[in-house]
Amino acid sequence: MQSADVEVDLKVKGTIESEDRDLSFLVVSHKNDGSSSSYVFDRVETSKLSTLELTFGHIVNSVEATISMQVVRGSWPHGFRGVFTACTTDIDGLEVLMMSSRDDELPVDDEGEVKLSHRVVSVEFSRPMARHKKANHKKPKLKVSGQALHTEGEKDALKDDVVFTSKKTGRSQQMLRIGSCEMKVMVAWSLLSTFKCTYE
Repeated sequence: MQSADVEVDLKVKGTIESEDRDLSFLVVSHKNDGSSSSYVFDRVETSKLSTLELTFGHIVNSVEATISMQVVRGSWPHGFRGVFTACTTDIDGLEVLMMSSRDDELPVDDEGEVKLSHRVVSVEFSRPMARHKKANHKKPKLKVSGQALHTEGEKDALKDDVVFTSKKTGRSQQMLRIGSCEMKVMVAWSLLSTFKCTYE
């Protein structure tokens, strides 16, 4: 049985660093119960300062997807803020927030690369039981979603998704279109497990 420790250190930011306030600090241990299927579960943990509800995803046979995005044509819709998420399509309720802008300015660098606050997600490479039922086997996928939400009332949202088939190694890319803004979504794949048989 394997275990992992998750450290949570949350602060409420002030206008300057000395005005930051601690919100929560705790360490949570999770033990793998030996399940051969991926699943999502919630836990409630209490520290001296607050109580947190944590959502965990146990993803078996997983690979690592490192995501980057670059604006290649057009401009971000005026009056809309950007929200970008990623998830593995086989698990409901496990959507990872990669970036949420506070205003209608999409944060990009001089090369047009979107400044994502979270770029790495785990994606199922294969379903454990599927090795014996190849006729009904559909490979798990990674879905990357982009939304333009109106800054006044979150109305009139624009949205687009791109879907990638998971790989052991290599790179994949597709185009995401939000209004007139076209972004190239690039994914670099790599293995997580040291046990090669896990992926066969």
